[in-house]
Amino acid sequence: MSEENLEKTTNATENTQEQTNPKNILFGAISYNDETSYENFIKGMDLNQAIFVLVASSNYAQSKGIYNLLESETISSAIRAIRKKSSEVTEPTKEEN
Repeated sequence: MSEENLEKTTNATENTQEQTNPKNILFGAISYNDETSYENFIKGMDLNQAIFVLVASSNYAQSKGIYNLLESETISSAIRAIRKKSSEVTEPTKEEN
């Protein structure tokens, strides 16, 4: 392969990676490519997305050792309560059928 072709292939690969890889990641879970995408996410956030952000940020902080043991336990219990309530709301009860 000539040097010119190698350079073209390398540039094409870099361009493809730029298009598919997000440039920014929040809390290790939420990705966006530019400021406009971020602003659209913030402005259009619904309740489920808001809960996801809170859970993801808590998990991220915990992974970085931000909380002590009691704080971690309290946050973990709160997340489990939210998930339990969330699943109860989304699952139809026998009375509703």
